[in-house]
Order: sequence, then C-alpha cells, then structure tokens
Amino acid sequence: MAVLEPLLRVDGRDPQLLSLAARIHHESGNELQAVALATRAIAIREHPEPYFIRGDALRALGRTEEAVADLLHAVKLEPNVEAIRLALVAALEESNRPEEARVALAPIVDRANGGALSERAAYEHGKLLVRAGELETAVQVIDGAVAHASAGSLPFIMLLHLRAKALDRAGRFAEAWESVTRAHDSRGVVFDPAELKRKTDTLIGYWNRARLLEAGRNINADHTPVFVAGMPRSGTSLVDQVIHAHPLAAGVGELNSVETWAEAVDDAVLRGRPELASTEFASVARRYLADVRKAAPRAERIVNKALGNTRILGHLGRLFPGSCIIHIQRDPRDVAVSCVMGAFGSQRYPWTARPEWVAAAWRDSQRLMEHWSRELDLPILEVRYESLVQRGEPELRRIIDFIGLPWDEAVKDFHRAGRTVRTLSYDQVSRPLYADSIGRWKNYERHLEGIDWGTPSGAIG
Repeated sequence: MAVLEPLLRVDGRDPQLLSLAARIHHESGNELQAVALATRAIAIREHPEPYFIRGDALRALGRTEEAVADLLHAVKLEPNVEAIRLALVAALEESNRPEEARVALAPIVDRANGGALSERAAYEHGKLLVRAGELETAVQVIDGAVAHASAGSLPFIMLLHLRAKALDRAGRFAEAWESVTRAHDSRGVVFDPAELKRKTDTLIGYWNRARLLEAGRNINADHTPVFVAGMPRSGTSLVDQVIHAHPLAAGVGELNSVETWAEAVDDAVLRGRPELASTEFASVARRYLADVRKAAPRAERIVNKALGNTRILGHLGRLFPGSCIIHIQRDPRDVAVSCVMGAFGSQRYPWTARPEWVAAAWRDSQRLMEHWSRELDLPILEVRYESLVQRGEPELRRIIDFIGLPWDEAVKDFHRAGRTVRTLSYDQVSRPLYADSIGRWKNYERHLEGIDWGTPSGAIG
C-alpha cells in the first residue's frame, strides 16, 4: 500500500491499481475498504479480478447473496481460473446451497480425472462430501491432498481437521483424534496454564468495582449493544444467530475493535504500568457504536460475540453501561472435545490444542464470570447450551425478552436467516435446534481422564 497510494493519487481511475489495492486490503482483513476499491474498479472496466475480490470480501463480511452474485459473474467472465471458482464453491456451501456448490466444483474435479486435487480444491470438495454424508470418499480425497501438503502449513492443518471431522461423523473416533492430534503437533503449539492463571489473577485483583468506577464511565447509556460471553464452541454463534433472526436486531459476529483496545489497556496493567493504559474510553465507545450502526442501521439491538468478551467485560461495562450480557455455558468436556477438533489459531488460542489446556481456560473463564457478576452492574443472563437446544422456544423467548424486544416468530426460523456465519459453527447454525452434540465427549472419554475441570457449578451433568 505504501507503494500504491502515491500511484493512486496520480491516477485514481486505473482499474489495475484499484484491483491490486482492493486485493491488498482483502488479504489484510480490511474488507470494507476492499469492497469500496473493487467497486471503483468495476465501474471503470468489466474484469473478473475486482468481481472476485469484492465477492470474496463480501463473503468474509457475511453478505452472502451479494458475494455469490459477484463470484458467479467472475466465473462467467473467467471460467477457468481455479481460485475464482473455488471462492464461489465456498460461498455457495457456506450459504447452505451445497448442490449448487457441487455443480460449480465439478469442472475442477473432472479436470483432475481421478488424480489428486490441489490442497484448496480438496478442502472444498471434502467439505461438500462430509456435508453429504459421503464420509469414506471425503477421507480418500483429503488423504490425497495431505500427502502433498507441507507439514505444519495452513492447508495441511485445515485438511487434517476436516479429515478428523469426517472420521468423527463416521464413528471412527480413535482415527479422528489421531488426525487432529497430528495437526496440532505439526504446529508445535506452546501454552503455559500457570501463566494464564497468573494473568487472570492480576486482572481480577485490579479491576474491582471501585477501580472501574474510578476509571470513569461513558455517559452514553445506549441500549443498542448486546454482548455474548462464553468459551469457544459453547454456543455463542447459536445465540448470535438467534438474535440476528429478530427483525429488530442484528449480529455483527466477532467484531473485535473494542477487544483490541481493551487488551492493550490490560497489557499495561499486566506489565505493572497501569498509568500507560488508554483513557480514551468515550471515543472508543462512540466509534464502536458508529461502526455497528453502519453495519445494521435499522437494528434496535446489535449483538457482538467476540470470543474475548469474557476477559473484557469490565471494560464493556464502563464503555456501554446500557448494554447487557448473555453468558452461555456448555458442559466443559464437550467444549474441550469441540475445541481440540476445531481449527483455531495457534497464536491467539493455543490452549485449544489439548483438552487439559482447554480445562485450564475453562476454569479461568468461570472465575472471571464470577468476578464480573460481583463487580459489574450490567444485567447478565445465564443460558445453558443444553437447555437451549433441548427446550427450544421457551429459551429463545427468554433470550429475546432479556434484550428488551417483543417476541417474533421469525426467531424460531433463525437457521433460515440466509446469513454467512464466519465461524467454525457456520454449518451448525444453518440447521434447526438439535441436541446431537450433547455428550459428544463420551466418544473421547479416555483422552479426558484425570483432567481437572475445577468447581463444576452445575456445569457437568
């Protein structure tokens, strides 16, 4: 971008420069900027590249129908570029249109003529096969690509996680665990539970009620923000999708702008230099509210389920004193299995690599929630994942009532929202409520033996 920006100032209508700038922003995760730049390029010249970039960026933003439209147009303009076609396949699959995705993928599979597919093509093909229940074929396709992937590379890790998912659904649990363990071992993940506990102890000791009040509060008691707290794989995406289905509400997924600011504040505390912490909480709150309202201008409640919310509830309380919190809990043994089987980032969530590490993170999450419940005045609704998926409508009504909205029948059809959920749970929240995953840990019981889950507090049935 440092090289491109002066060139764009000289000629801001060069479609190649605009497309390249859009790609850089997309690769950097700046999806709104990518969409804007690609749109400018499209207005100047019809070319598959900006349609591809804009479509993939829209997919990342969860704007599924727009993404599919752009990617279909890109494939029409350039049907033989594999990357464009695979982006379309992914968008169709994530938007719950698997049959259309298989049709779009067919030319790539046909060209392979029974040979090994590229790593990305094998991954997309494997996802569709798993979704269709063709589990043995999925494993064969994945194994063909894994054999050529570099150990420890992102494709290698993603393929092994998908292989584990196929084996798990096939009831081949020992092989599934071996596959996912191989993926984690290839990353060389390092995690110190004692260090996590030390950091949590410091935050609990520092952010008490008096200090939170002393730090000041945003005077804007806006009721728009709703925050979901909970461990990964505990049902946070499900709660987000349920609320998003209400006509007066919207979900922004895992928007982490406040989380990034709060973590910087807490880093100063952890280093013993709290005086260096940012005090710009009022401007942070204003920017956040502006961002979410831009994303959902007609919504009265906007839910954010960033996975770090549990650790920053103190900050959320002083930034948004009119907000409310939904804390969802699930049997930690099911959380542990699901985390280990999921492909989380090793940098941010290294503890997802082993069940005993997940247990350490679970214990800290429980301690933090007990602390925030004592020190904050924010309303907190406790939701049990098991109750939500088994009881259904009564729990859905309880959530909607808690956030102050009237009941709407659309909430029961949350799985028909037509929205791309950009998390590991995307294929699960596009289904009606189901209880199949309760007690999944029993398939892997021997890998959980001797693990300390802390005070159960009713969490383990």
